[in-house]
Amino acid sequence: MNNFMLTGTSINEGQDNSRAFYPFYVGVDIGSDFHVAACIPFEKFRNEKEWKRSKTMKFNSDSQGITKFINALEDIQAQFGYKPQDFFVLLEPTGGHYSYLVVRVLLDRGYSIYQVENKAVKDFRERQLGLNEKSDEIDARIMAYMGWHKTLHPDMRSVRIVRPASAEQILYRTLTRDRWLLTTQLTRRKNQIQQLFSVTNPELKRAFKKTSALTVLKLALKYPTAQEMAELTQDELRQTLIAIGAKSAATKASTVLAELLPNTLAFNIPHLTERQTWLIEESLRIDEAIKSMDKQITSLLYGDQVKGYSPHPYTKILMSFPIMSESMACTFIGAIGDIERFSTYLEFKKYLGVAAENKVSGTSVSKSRQTYEGVRDTRRVLFLMTLLLLSPKISENSFRVYYKRLVERGMAKRKAIGHVCGKIAHVLYSCLKNNEMYDPFKHASKMGVTLEDDKVRLKIPTNLEDFEIQADKLADDDVL
Repeated sequence: MNNFMLTGTSINEGQDNSRAFYPFYVGVDIGSDFHVAACIPFEKFRNEKEWKRSKTMKFNSDSQGITKFINALEDIQAQFGYKPQDFFVLLEPTGGHYSYLVVRVLLDRGYSIYQVENKAVKDFRERQLGLNEKSDEIDARIMAYMGWHKTLHPDMRSVRIVRPASAEQILYRTLTRDRWLLTTQLTRRKNQIQQLFSVTNPELKRAFKKTSALTVLKLALKYPTAQEMAELTQDELRQTLIAIGAKSAATKASTVLAELLPNTLAFNIPHLTERQTWLIEESLRIDEAIKSMDKQITSLLYGDQVKGYSPHPYTKILMSFPIMSESMACTFIGAIGDIERFSTYLEFKKYLGVAAENKVSGTSVSKSRQTYEGVRDTRRVLFLMTLLLLSPKISENSFRVYYKRLVERGMAKRKAIGHVCGKIAHVLYSCLKNNEMYDPFKHASKMGVTLEDDKVRLKIPTNLEDFEIQADKLADDDVL
């Protein structure tokens, strides 16, 4: 018999168990080493004491543990004559990785899986049920209860349940999140290398605009110290730079280095040189991993017959937006899933994390602030898009005009940036809902803006890393 201990529990066979409700509600609290599940029959929720005391099942997050959980569900199916589709399974996203395996296995077996937004379980437990006690078992039961309560009261706004995405959407989300983590690690490594260059090879900053460029790192990997580079002639330096991919800067950089290196004051400290070499090798490996991920993202967006991927229906719409990269589009798809699960653009903006909400103290409303709910990944991307669109290096566009109008009205610049994020989210929602490509001229016309035909397609600047760092900081701040 399964670990849910349904002995003594009866299902009213005469009751109408139509698809409006499910015979069983399963809540799964996700953890790194183990998960906890509660499988509660529909009738038990009518009695508060019964569902709160329902048995739970703790199982390891490995193959054996998940198999044990699946077997327990199958035992219940055999006992009552139900199918996987008769189980309403609810869990939290938890960032993707910890829940990925169990979600994939459940989806492959046909279970009806749903998710609640982050912090929703805690809010429901404290505000709706008045429970301050927290444990994995309690949260598993509460998630099962939330599923039952939502199907009983579908218009209830205190619980917002979304369909997780298909297995493909989970892949989108984990892939883009992993890419961001690698990008963050790469930036950290590069910053550490720049510090070491100030000791081992300070002349590099005079020869190159950006010493964090991969070609500069490859040069320093071949010749770790200024003393080693000083042994080369100007032509040898130039040929080396061409070989490692810095053809456009080879002549100028090699000339500067040949002039400055003979008089260098750099120190050749073995352990610093070794650390520099290790960091550069690690940076190059991370860069290769990011390039590999970008190829996978391209396959997911545009389709890959060999891998069995069909083009995603939102790809063309998202890529029609100005300053939209493939990784950004993949991030949106991974977070949004199906646009039809959002009934209004305000709901959509809040989910993406760029809605404004009032800060209330007692009976007074002191100010508005950025919501602390929503998907952080998409909030970061929206801030990145906004910073790029506002950059003076980018041609005039409707979003920048909107920003200028807000500032001219007296709005603080940081707050105006947050509102531009919301505007982008609004336009995204409209295009996806109506299945329409973004039309910059149509958008400009509505705003009374005239755009030049040859400057509509906006290119992402080469110094994207600088914008990403700033966007990451803004994503964590209250800018609304």
